[in-house]
Amino acid sequence: MLIIQSIILGIPQGALYGLMAFGIALIFRTVSVMNFSHGNAGMFATFIGFSVYTLTNNIFIALISAVVFGFILGVLIEKFLMRPVKHLSHGAMLIITLGLLMVFEGLSIVIWGTEYLQLPELNDGMPIIMEFGENILVLPINDLIVTVIALSVSILLAIFLKYTKIGTAIRARAQDEVGSSVVGIDINKVDSIVWGIGISLAALVGILAAPKTYVHPNMMTNMQLYGFTAGVLGGFSSLFGAIVGGMILGILEKVVGVYISPDYQLSIILILIIVVLVVKPSGIFGKKFEGRV
Repeated sequence: MLIIQSIILGIPQGALYGLMAFGIALIFRTVSVMNFSHGNAGMFATFIGFSVYTLTNNIFIALISAVVFGFILGVLIEKFLMRPVKHLSHGAMLIITLGLLMVFEGLSIVIWGTEYLQLPELNDGMPIIMEFGENILVLPINDLIVTVIALSVSILLAIFLKYTKIGTAIRARAQDEVGSSVVGIDINKVDSIVWGIGISLAALVGILAAPKTYVHPNMMTNMQLYGFTAGVLGGFSSLFGAIVGGMILGILEKVVGVYISPDYQLSIILILIIVVLVVKPSGIFGKKFEGRV
């Protein structure tokens, strides 16, 4: 039963890792740039959500505010920082994301300081307790809500990308920028939407994770690391793979912590990633790299 309890506790964390990886992978597969400021952008939006919470005392309004701010922030990043250099150098775009990482951290310290701030859970009700003879399984109600939100958002985004006109344009731009432009797709508009969605997902993860991590300038550092790792594990070319990779990572993290030691969680997970990259460099669900036109 202990392993089942570990899996139950690992699923909510894995759902957040997967959502983080989804945003990173969406930006990467569309514009071919790894956004190293992804976590800190989400952190900054979480601070905005915290400020809204202090004014309204409503965690759901704070969540919506953070997500909306994250989307606007992503659009602004693309329009004023990425767009001027994207046809000049992908390296320049990468350096900009590294610069933004430090800018967001510095701004958060200047505005809110380094104190650990507390956001409440979405629901602090009694956990769900399941009895199986002498064995008991415990499911915190907030973890259940976090899992449902994260997986629902992922499914809705998958439907959006597959069945809507904008989603089709995003997928077309990801496959062939020149061809998409030729058939009338507004590449700049698509890129802005992608950056907006990506950063808003990081903001959502920040708000959902905040009750356990607290709100502080480094709150998303490990979350971004695990998001990258989940993307590598599942395959950056597959958004579905990023979600599944996150779930595997979250469950594995809890199982390792229970059966081996919390001190070895990151080491064992990174060893697993190395093995996956050696055996299948494109990730579990990723496709072989075919280049970009």
